[in-house]
Amino acid sequence: MSWLLVLTLTLACVERIEFDIPPARAQIVVEGTITNEPGPYTVRVSEGISLDASSPESTPIEGLKIDLYDTEGAFEALTETAPGTYQTGGFIQGEVGKSYYIRIETPDGKIYESTPDTIEPVGEVSNITYEYEARTVEGLLEDLPADVFNVYADGNAGPKDQNFFRLRFTGTYEVLTFPELNETRPPTYTPYKTPYPCSGYVVVGYNEDGSIAAGGRLLQVDECTCCVCWAEQYEPAPQLADNQLLLNNEYRNIKVGEVPINNATFYKKYLVELEQMSMSRTSFEYYKLIKLQKENASSLFQSTFGEIIGNIKGVNTEEPIIGLFWATAIAKKHIFIDKSEVPYPLTPIEVKPFRCYDSYPNASTIKPEAWQ
Repeated sequence: MSWLLVLTLTLACVERIEFDIPPARAQIVVEGTITNEPGPYTVRVSEGISLDASSPESTPIEGLKIDLYDTEGAFEALTETAPGTYQTGGFIQGEVGKSYYIRIETPDGKIYESTPDTIEPVGEVSNITYEYEARTVEGLLEDLPADVFNVYADGNAGPKDQNFFRLRFTGTYEVLTFPELNETRPPTYTPYKTPYPCSGYVVVGYNEDGSIAAGGRLLQVDECTCCVCWAEQYEPAPQLADNQLLLNNEYRNIKVGEVPINNATFYKKYLVELEQMSMSRTSFEYYKLIKLQKENASSLFQSTFGEIIGNIKGVNTEEPIIGLFWATAIAKKHIFIDKSEVPYPLTPIEVKPFRCYDSYPNASTIKPEAWQ
């Protein structure tokens, strides 16, 4: 029994230590770009997301004064077009070989500036190819199909001896929904037809009390403006490249993305758009850290990669700020993958009785310029 007594006395002597932990300071997060293409150029400013935040959405920072400068003395004030989103008006046009930076001033007088970044010359994407791959993912009862087209690119890195660049992948596909089939289902009552006004349909048929009849007839009186959308898919992490991937300043068969195969993405066809974007070493290293963090975020054993800071610093303040304002030249190329390339028949697209932009992520009724 002596060991039990010793253990009891030992545990009784343990005292709880309490101390105050200062709250984390909210960080300003900045992301912005200027290119060799016509503007407007956009800068977005928000507050960093706390680890214990109830929402994954960042809070935009409004009411800032932001100016864009080139190193030759020209400048332009940006206008806040949406909360936390600031855009140029067309006075400055990015040019290869010129350097640009931004100056941010808060309502309480804090000033931040980015280090000037130069628009480096860009190479070009010469070819985009794709290859079918059969895949499965684990389901509750059985493995489920998750086939893809792997997308690859060939191209030239650019005219310099040391080239840094990004290959940005965007996929777009057309979808169809049926908002005229929407129904309202009140508790314990028979559902009744309530087509969305944008569907172009109305219900004909009423009860004696003037309410819409449950079995009313749908009548089309106008064109549908929310049935057809184009939904976009974005790369999960930045695709970066430097001289290590080059042979004679060219790259071959670099994988740049994946296209999921299902009855929505190939309702008609799939548009693959690839942008080759030149980078300075600063912007390359910044996006490299972001890429590593995104790729290792789900691993419990991930390595520590360095703190993401960027090229923006306080002029008259030490308040924390992270982010990047970078300059780039862009070369574009696109291809279509037709539905006929899928090596088996697909079921018809799912019948969704909602507006198309509410039914698919990143969907809009605006047709992309490259869509044929």
